[in-house]
Amino acid sequence: MSTVTVTDLLVEGTPGAGAHDAPAPGPVRPELPTSVDVAIVGAGASGLATAVHLAALPGERTVLVLEGRSGDDPRSWCSWDDETDPLPEARSASWDRWEVRTDRGTSTGTDPGHPYVLVRGADRRAAAARRLAGAATIVDGTPVRSVVASPEGVLVQARTGDVRARRVLDARGPRCPDEVPAGRVLLHQRFVGQWITTTRPVFDPTTVTLMDFTGQTPGGPVRFVYVLPVSTTSALVESTIFTPDPADPIDHRSAIADHVRRRWDLGPDEWRVTDEEQGCIPMTDLPPAALTGAHDERWRPAGAAGAAVASVTGTTRPSSGYGFARSNRHAARVAQHLADGTPVPEHRDRARTRFLDAVFLRFLRDQPDRAAETFRRLLALPGPLVVRFMSERSTLADDLRIVLALQKGPFLVALARTLLDAGTRGLAGVRRTAGVRRTVGARGRVVARRRSDVSS
Repeated sequence: MSTVTVTDLLVEGTPGAGAHDAPAPGPVRPELPTSVDVAIVGAGASGLATAVHLAALPGERTVLVLEGRSGDDPRSWCSWDDETDPLPEARSASWDRWEVRTDRGTSTGTDPGHPYVLVRGADRRAAAARRLAGAATIVDGTPVRSVVASPEGVLVQARTGDVRARRVLDARGPRCPDEVPAGRVLLHQRFVGQWITTTRPVFDPTTVTLMDFTGQTPGGPVRFVYVLPVSTTSALVESTIFTPDPADPIDHRSAIADHVRRRWDLGPDEWRVTDEEQGCIPMTDLPPAALTGAHDERWRPAGAAGAAVASVTGTTRPSSGYGFARSNRHAARVAQHLADGTPVPEHRDRARTRFLDAVFLRFLRDQPDRAAETFRRLLALPGPLVVRFMSERSTLADDLRIVLALQKGPFLVALARTLLDAGTRGLAGVRRTAGVRRTVGARGRVVARRRSDVSS
């Protein structure tokens, strides 16, 4: 396998209990072939997982992974471990205990059988490089401009050259849309995370803080701070907001600094930022097909080439923004279809999960002031139950138990709004269908008149 030099991004400090470092990667050299069997665009969580699964399948095939970024990948991914990660050795840290903090109290949970895990981009990339040696090529600093049809297959046009491929997978993930149709919900999960190092021990590396709502001024969208401590002096501290406003006017860095001062009583000279990541995750009840594929129309080649281009999106859970474990599970299916030459299926949740997520999204959008207590109650339930629910392995009895533990009034309002929105979408669909029929009918009458004129 070929790739660029990758530098380990682990923060300084010795990991404490519950946190485990991943090994450092090594440097190799980039290379860009002219033709391959499979081209994967994007060396993130989904792209690398698909490449690793492809390498493990029977048969011989050439695989190319094109990554637009150059240098180290600052991203991190987290999930409860469901043993479906094809690169478990890339785990950067793990915790058996979690908490949610609010002004009304703190809830804690644990599930030793399914720890909460952190995977950093550099660690995962290094593990993939070792697994894929001789089986795939990864090229960094190669943004893809377009994918077009050609007589010889699909032509992937990148900044550094063109590659012909029999199959192409867009694994770059969705972008946050600016708006959604009537009857749908869109929240932008925007975040800035800073890896910080302190001059004195303040963090508890046995417990991850999933949400800290303390000390906030009432009003506005859902906001919280997320803390992943890998030692007593090193942690990822992340400011997060669920907002319908695509502009996101929140100063996340100031929010992090304020939290560091309030929670750990650290002065400006007692901590420093060693790395930073930021992003936006769409939380929406749009069907996955509405977020898949093209970032622009150049990713929609027609004909046979169009059938050879697939996309991996829609794996982010709408109600939470978690997508790492879901993308790992889906990558196995995607790889099998790429190897077989069959159409790649969309990721689809079971109907019960889609409905519960739709209700929860409306609750978060319409009643954000109640979110802190809702999450505190949810995460106070027995750990294994919470993990089954968060990883889509819950039974109907599990779901009912969770629903009964939450505030009844607000969720009944959200339920009513969900049903009302479903009716709105249904009515809009009927109107669109009627409009198409009228248009087709009018064209038919015009054609009939023209034929009549010709015959007369």
